[in-house]
Amino acid sequence: MRAISFDVPAGKGEPTLTQVDAPKPQPRSDEVLVRISHAALNYLDYENQLGEHNKALRKNLKTSPVVSGIEMAGRVESDGRKFKKGDPVFGYTHIFKGPWFHAEYVALKETNLAHVPEGLTAEGATSIVGGAVTAISALEKLAKTKSGDEVLITGATGSVGITALHLARHLGANVTAVCHSSQKDFARSEGATTVLAYDQNDPIPTDAKFDTVFDTAPSLSFAKAKPYLKPCGTYVTTMPHLDIPGFFGALLSSRKWGFLLESNTDEKRLSRLVTLMSEGAFRPVVDSSYPLAEAAQAFARQRRRGRRGKIILTME
Repeated sequence: MRAISFDVPAGKGEPTLTQVDAPKPQPRSDEVLVRISHAALNYLDYENQLGEHNKALRKNLKTSPVVSGIEMAGRVESDGRKFKKGDPVFGYTHIFKGPWFHAEYVALKETNLAHVPEGLTAEGATSIVGGAVTAISALEKLAKTKSGDEVLITGATGSVGITALHLARHLGANVTAVCHSSQKDFARSEGATTVLAYDQNDPIPTDAKFDTVFDTAPSLSFAKAKPYLKPCGTYVTTMPHLDIPGFFGALLSSRKWGFLLESNTDEKRLSRLVTLMSEGAFRPVVDSSYPLAEAAQAFARQRRRGRRGKIILTME
């Protein structure tokens, strides 16, 4: 099968993207074989491309040439307990252990798969799943967002930010979105009440107080967000390891620092996601789409600012 892999330097430096011919995986008893039609790029792929995880890449390459891609959609190629051959599915993998999705096939546990809801395309499901799994955990589980809440979202037109914007509005919250100036009108059209452009240094109003600050960019910290949080407000970052001081600072504060690390998923989380998809909580937002043979261009797009939603690789 065709797949995307990396040539990783022995020390520091950026890995080189390469297309390889890899063996088609064989599913185990709790897995099904999926022919992938669409797979997305994510922030971890971006960090891998910059050479920030070379040690982990070298370790993972010992067992599989495919080490990128955590969101996908396609069709089941083998019968399982829950899924049957021909079923349209989407999935999310363990971001540290895989298996990863930048290839034509994957053998994946059924607990990491869900049926594509009626009326949604494979590309649409791929564009939603990763950001939505993260947004659900941040806004429903950690912040317990409810109607009337005030929510600030940084990186609001990125792949996680746009799903968080959709979900917050679906839950009845008012959203202040921070994004690139080229995306201000788009953020408003997607439901943001107020839009601030980070490249124009639009300030967060000094009198603004939020129930939740969801830092998807991430561009803040608990300390920087604290003045904008209500007394019992919650700060959530997609990169908690970059704000360890915030964790300790929150121990002495009425304001909360929500630990967010969606390293994997399960049937319960995917069931909640499918319910929200069926309710129309999320709308697919695709920045751009590239065939597998043009993966290098897709990864290059990942490095540019002003993106709108997901970058997608198509396998067919």
